Amino acid sequence: MSRGITRNIYLLGFLSLFNDLTSDMITPLLPVFLVSMGLGAGFLGVMEGLANSLSHMVVLFSGWLADRGADNKKLTVRGYWLAAISRLFIAIPHPAVVLLARLSDRVGKGIRTAPRDNLMTHSAEPAFWGKAFGVQRAMDHTGALIAPLLAAWLLSTYHLKLSWLFLIACIPALISVLVIPPYLKPVVTKDNLLTEKFVWKTMPKALRRYVLIIFLSALSTPSELFLILKMQNMGLSEYKVPLAWFVLTLFTLVASYLGGLLSDRFSRRRIIALGWLIFTVAFVAFAFNQDLRWAWFWLAIYGIHLGILEASERVYAIMTVPAGNRATALGWYYFAYGVGLFPASFLFGILWNTVSVRFAFLFNAGLTLIIIPLLFVLPSSSGVTKPEHANVE
Repeated sequence: MSRGITRNIYLLGFLSLFNDLTSDMITPLLPVFLVSMGLGAGFLGVMEGLANSLSHMVVLFSGWLADRGADNKKLTVRGYWLAAISRLFIAIPHPAVVLLARLSDRVGKGIRTAPRDNLMTHSAEPAFWGKAFGVQRAMDHTGALIAPLLAAWLLSTYHLKLSWLFLIACIPALISVLVIPPYLKPVVTKDNLLTEKFVWKTMPKALRRYVLIIFLSALSTPSELFLILKMQNMGLSEYKVPLAWFVLTLFTLVASYLGGLLSDRFSRRRIIALGWLIFTVAFVAFAFNQDLRWAWFWLAIYGIHLGILEASERVYAIMTVPAGNRATALGWYYFAYGVGLFPASFLFGILWNTVSVRFAFLFNAGLTLIIIPLLFVLPSSSGVTKPEHANVE
């Protein structure tokens, strides 16, 4: 095993890997599936906005439970089960069914996220948190990397209908939730039960500021599916849509491990600022680019931004609080992100349809650029965090 990374981290990574193998055979093809039903950017914006915001808001509740004695392992596994079952219904080509299935899938994601991340913090030493999150995200993206290649091969070789492809895609996630959980070790700690309330007024000032900034950043972060939709409008073939997702995932995968290592060595607010700056560059490029060949390059740049952010954004939240409040802190982080995601995708879809595609991308790039300086009202965090205390310097 890699230094500082325990068996639990790898098992959680494999759960993520097989879950994303299923999810990312389906997700990049959702715009194509919606178009086949006569739907477009407006419905996509509403669906993804609702789904992603609901997912992140559920994390607050599951994080609250995880810090109050609920079994982190059971919550994690149940979240994966709900997502695995829900995706079966996405294969039914009816707008209402697809919408409800997508929402249920994302609720499953919300249920599992904070308990899983809490399990990870108790399964690795604080000095290796960034590395642990980087490994888990790298394994997650490995599944997401294989998925679009497999989907593209199935589509080009067997000319499957999307409904059949979606059903086949559900197999890896269903198998993983049957096989892996028995080997996952529940983590029992003295700080599982909170003795005091952990509400907005009692949260550390650093966490409150951070949560507000994350909310603002989410307002400028519409679904990645809009990038795929733009490429479709530029002439991207249906069977190449999964390949576009492959490129996005490949560069996210590479950057996620690097981002985890950087997170353990440098100030996390600077790493977050770097990620948001790369986002701004990518969105400006998508606003003006009309060449499909260059779109592949800028999609890769967008993937790098995602990977750079993943470890630092989550680890910063847990470093602001004592050990017994970690899952709740993560819940607040995801909640803030979720509250901002619905208006982000919804507004992006409206601007896309009523003003112009270019304006939609530029508006979000400008909003992110304005938010970046706010990170420097936060205390810098670096080095080792003691598990029993918050350590934000």
